[in-house]
Amino acid sequence: VLAAKQSDGSRVIFDDFREAYYWLRMNTPENAKIMSWWDYGYQLTTIANRTVLVDNNTWNNTHIATVGMAMASPEEEAYEVMQKLDVDYVLVVFGG
Repeated sequence: VLAAKQSDGSRVIFDDFREAYYWLRMNTPENAKIMSWWDYGYQLTTIANRTVLVDNNTWNNTHIATVGMAMASPEEEAYEVMQKLDVDYVLVVFGG
């Protein structure tokens, strides 16, 4: 959960991450495998209670590189990698 002040001084709460993790917990099978950038692995494991492919403690650099390649590839190429990794869902964080 992130908080910020708007130009008028009022406070705004960004709760997108928690809401996404809660959605995954409530709307996906318990044995679902989630692919995301490694940064979100522990959060997905604890809040969504789902299996992730990589997290902040993944020591297998080849595995991290494969997930990174899939996340940065065109959709058709990424889909093939995800099928090989037996991925059920993908969490994509976008903002700017």
